[in-house]
Amino acid sequence: MRRLILIFSAIFVAAGFVSFTTLSAKAELAEQYQTSDGGEAPNAAPESTVQESTTPDDSQPAADFISQGSVVEEDSAAVIAARADVAEEERLPDYSQVVDNNTTRGRFSSPGWEEQSGDQGTGEGQVSYGGDYVYTGSDSGVGPARFKVRIPTSNDYTVYAWWPASSSNNDAARFGIGTASGTQWTQVDQTTDGGIWIKLGTYAMEEGERFIQVSADSPGSGNVVADAVAVVRGDVTAPPDEQTTSRSGDGTYSASSLRNPTRHDVVRVAKKYLGTRYKWGTCTRARMSCTCETRKTYRHFGHKLPMTESGQWKYNRSKKVWRKSNLKLGDHVFFKEGGGGITHVGIYSGNGNIVHASSYYNKVVESKMKYIRGYYGAKRYVLH
Repeated sequence: MRRLILIFSAIFVAAGFVSFTTLSAKAELAEQYQTSDGGEAPNAAPESTVQESTTPDDSQPAADFISQGSVVEEDSAAVIAARADVAEEERLPDYSQVVDNNTTRGRFSSPGWEEQSGDQGTGEGQVSYGGDYVYTGSDSGVGPARFKVRIPTSNDYTVYAWWPASSSNNDAARFGIGTASGTQWTQVDQTTDGGIWIKLGTYAMEEGERFIQVSADSPGSGNVVADAVAVVRGDVTAPPDEQTTSRSGDGTYSASSLRNPTRHDVVRVAKKYLGTRYKWGTCTRARMSCTCETRKTYRHFGHKLPMTESGQWKYNRSKKVWRKSNLKLGDHVFFKEGGGGITHVGIYSGNGNIVHASSYYNKVVESKMKYIRGYYGAKRYVLH
């Protein structure tokens, strides 16, 4: 399925820069929407907004990088291929599997790791999956914790992980995913973004029993935690239901009945729109733009955002966050994909991912920020 890898020759002529003519047309239409009550955006981002290292690097020349946010060249080979992949995924039957450290009999092993019942603390991010987890020190010398997952057909699968966050956890814990090309490793910061499904990535996986392992030999400091993993068929599919967490109550989550909302709730509400079709300048139940997705999400938390990217940036009931490294779950993220004004927005969902209505995929997806050009900054809201 990864036909995107085969089309780099076409990317040169389908660069992700926004033309002046198209931006002008968008600006004219944007005037139809509500304006903001906030202050003006700065003429230049402060020094702390210098792009951090990513792979691919979103500061590459336009000819080498196609942004996956608000794409103008919809007839480009890259966009056509991405949407064909999405269409193929939609024709496949849904599949997901959760493997917990304790409740999934015969599918988890962690010799030498210590078991801990309950959560890491009282905060929502410190919630464990299923009521317990295992951990070990990064210098313990034990082998990896291993989750065994069943892959029904050779295809692309998105892998999620869950852990209770704590300042005593490892800040560079290593997860190894058994893919069709061997084990691929990725690092996560387990001191943050816990208590919710965190997307590790999408991988080509072959039919059969495969392993997702957590290495005790991680380069960071602190305890390495193994709690639960999930695999879901497809690249842009939603994570499993979170109703089996240890603090799930009756197992039903409703955005309209939030009490004492948290940043995790912002992400959960945003993910309720996954799969909704994209349409620029539109805000309905069936079609939405990137600003519509953020507007609808934050409306649940007492914020009435306008429909324009610049208007949302100017909205003044918020705190600006400049560095990518300082992003937290639920932050409102802004991009300047064409070097001019703000062209795209989304909601940070942890581990370098955002939930956003993407013209590239033609639907609301959760994907890596590093594939969207021109990170500009973010905003953080008080939740009501």
